Amino acid sequence: MVDLLTLAVFATIDEAAISGLKHAAAICDPQYECGGVVRAVPGGFEASALISSKRPFGVDLAEFYGPEVVADFHTHVCSIHNQAFADFFSMSDAIVNQELHTVGYMLSLCDWNIRRYDPSQDDRDDEEVDFRSGRVIYLTCGHIVGWVPPLPEEEVALELTVVRRRNRLTTHST
Repeated sequence: MVDLLTLAVFATIDEAAISGLKHAAAICDPQYECGGVVRAVPGGFEASALISSKRPFGVDLAEFYGPEVVADFHTHVCSIHNQAFADFFSMSDAIVNQELHTVGYMLSLCDWNIRRYDPSQDDRDDEEVDFRSGRVIYLTCGHIVGWVPPLPEEEVALELTVVRRRNRLTTHST
């Protein structure tokens, strides 16, 4: 079967990566990371087919890489084990983009925001994350360039989280 996404040529890298991540959100198993690359092609940019890691953390995009690759994109799962970190690029995400001189895009399945990290423009390890134990680490935040509507079953969880936050804020401010 032909992947219609790979037939589309986009005017910008952002458009191709965002389209790839929206496609990943729609068809990939949210328990596993999933992603692809953006290639420069005549007339613009195209997103590759998607590949899944079949594991919760990490997806190997090496088979897609070549000289025409300008960006990669992938999802971050949302689980109790990584919820505090799902909205950040991992250290390995940032290092890969820095070393390969590519732009990285990531869709967090916790907040449904699409983030972009361009090593030529953005600082790495720019966000301090504090642990209750006192340990501090720094992670790469990038910046938000898009959003994907949550899946119907995720909307309920997202809505409840927002309500709890509002109640908590209301309680503290009175």
